[in-house]
Amino acid sequence: MARDRETVCMYYMAAGQCKKGREASHTHYCQRCDKYMPRARVRHKNLRKEKLRRIKERENE
Repeated sequence: MARDRETVCMYYMAAGQCKKGREASHTHYCQRCDKYMPRARVRHKNLRKEKLRRIKERENE
């Protein structure tokens, strides 16, 4: 999963601390854990699309 689109697990407290007693390394393990549950359902922006839109706006000026 892309770095800018990660959603923190509900059980993740801090580096090395998980409420479920797992090895809590969010970037490498938590999203592959069978107990993973995202804190919030967040719709992530399509950053590539936004960047291309801004470039096109500048070209039209």
